[in-house]
Amino acid sequence: MNKKTTATLRLLPLCIASILATQANASNHSYDARSQAMGGVGASTSHYLTASFHNPALAARYDESDDVALLIPSIGINASDPTDTIENIEDFSDIYDNFLDAQTIDNAQGVVDQLEVIQGNYAQVQVGTQLAIAIPNKIVSVNLFFQAYADLLVFADIASADLDPNNILNQALSSQALTMGVIVSEFGINLAKSYKLASSEIYYGISPKYQTVNTINYVSSIDNFEFDDWDDDRYQNEQGNMNVDLGLAYQHDAGYGFGLVGKNLIKSTYDTEMISGIQGQYEISPTYTVSANYQNGYIVAAVDLQLNESQGYSKLNGTDNAFDTEADNRQPVAIGVEFLPFNWIKVRAGYQTDLSNNSDDSISAGLGFSAVDVFNIDISARYTDNNSMGAAIQTSFTF
Repeated sequence: MNKKTTATLRLLPLCIASILATQANASNHSYDARSQAMGGVGASTSHYLTASFHNPALAARYDESDDVALLIPSIGINASDPTDTIENIEDFSDIYDNFLDAQTIDNAQGVVDQLEVIQGNYAQVQVGTQLAIAIPNKIVSVNLFFQAYADLLVFADIASADLDPNNILNQALSSQALTMGVIVSEFGINLAKSYKLASSEIYYGISPKYQTVNTINYVSSIDNFEFDDWDDDRYQNEQGNMNVDLGLAYQHDAGYGFGLVGKNLIKSTYDTEMISGIQGQYEISPTYTVSANYQNGYIVAAVDLQLNESQGYSKLNGTDNAFDTEADNRQPVAIGVEFLPFNWIKVRAGYQTDLSNNSDDSISAGLGFSAVDVFNIDISARYTDNNSMGAAIQTSFTF
């Protein structure tokens, strides 16, 4: 097994543990497999069961034959390591162990060379899960929903003193690596109604929700860094607040429609614990998305445009290497299509680009299967390059 595979496998328990820890304690992140397969669209095309994660207005768009529906659950992961940070940190451990076995100037230079490779580099992993129950109703459609996601950053912070091989020979390393992140969980209720016009329908909805944010700031010397040590209580703190999403949608009988949604309309910032002089700040701020679609009995096609950048890590203080806190901002434009060749299968594809230029373009695809219009399973995969990809799967019941 190669080092990259080994490093990735070591991250997986951290990701899974993040989800489980959130559920035990219990945005703009969504892990809806249908949406992910279609590039991330959903503000005017989401199913009424998953509307709470895209546009609360669409909880009121359902067929006369639709009744209670359950999403149990949706699970997804996105990982991006453009500079092979994880692999290179693993390589550093081996190189430093070799130096300790034979402390020569050549081996010290090898340590310096590897530190220069990883200096200031970072990897990002996001995982999430979603649950929902939808009760469509002509008076007011009601969805209850739960969402949890972890947004984790692994960062190599290299001290300038460690870039001199003579210092490597004469003193202990000062360089550090850190896992900084948040685990966000939210529980809410989605209320939506519709208004019928002569040849179209207008939908509007609101989703008040309570968010719990657990910040993580695990800092360790570069030679003793273990990815799975982040869960010690001293590296974490927990805060909570109310938030709200609002949405509108319009659908014409001719097949075209539009959507507008504002998510996380109450801005909040969360400070991590101060560890070894390092502290970060994570921001959940409002985002606004517009969408247009065309759909008939055989195809659904849509484009979603986020009108402003979503924030993430807004501060990272105390590190030797400056971290660009704008680097994790995103402003996606997504295009997606869904084909319905038969009533039991759906074929999906999508494309997404980032107007903030912080992430490369990605393509996605997926399938949806339905058994007697009751049990549904959806799968999706996203690909940017060999260092950035994602996947999602979900099961649901519609009655």
